Amino acid sequence: MISTATLLGFSILPAGLIALARFNKWSMPYLPFLLCVWLACINELLSYILWRNHYYTSVNNNLYVLAEAILFLVFFRNMQVFEKRPQVFPMLLLFLVILWSWENIGLGKIIAVSSWFRIAYSFLTVVLSIALINRLIYRVIYEPWLSGERSIFLNPEFLIAAGAIIFFTFKMVVELFWWYGINHSAALRTNLYHIMMYINVIANIIYTLAIVWIPRKQPYTI
Repeated sequence: MISTATLLGFSILPAGLIALARFNKWSMPYLPFLLCVWLACINELLSYILWRNHYYTSVNNNLYVLAEAILFLVFFRNMQVFEKRPQVFPMLLLFLVILWSWENIGLGKIIAVSSWFRIAYSFLTVVLSIALINRLIYRVIYEPWLSGERSIFLNPEFLIAAGAIIFFTFKMVVELFWWYGINHSAALRTNLYHIMMYINVIANIIYTLAIVWIPRKQPYTI
């Protein structure tokens, strides 16, 4: 029987199925985010299979968070968050890869939870999401002809950034609790775990809506 936690984790599957069904119609700048959604679906299914067969899921989860961090970073680059400082993108990319390698390979935490990396990339994702939303608000107020007629709340960039802020803010808080060792209370661990599950569902619903509103790629014309 599938547990409630597993069912809530599978809330990313509708987003992945919609993205897959409309694969040929997507605008290319959104491809890193869509790849991230597909990897999340694969990782959830793989984690469930490993768990049911009594294997640890730490290795695949640690590999997934590295891919997720890189894909989100590329997505923000595609959304021109680094437009004024393009040199920042390769620096952040290198930082993430080095930090992940040091913690997971250097410290041998590939079979455990790599909290430092999760805290760092969660914080980075939240900051970049806020920067993207600020950019969108500026376009709506000062450059309305660029934003089009669609409400900002139906803008896929806004929805993706909003979902990321909701999810990664709480994820960062949870990882900080674990890092500082404030996890000895069984009741606290259970409550944080339950809240995280529902926060994940909310973020996945927002991501699904974002995928629905992603514009189609323009047909090639001569």
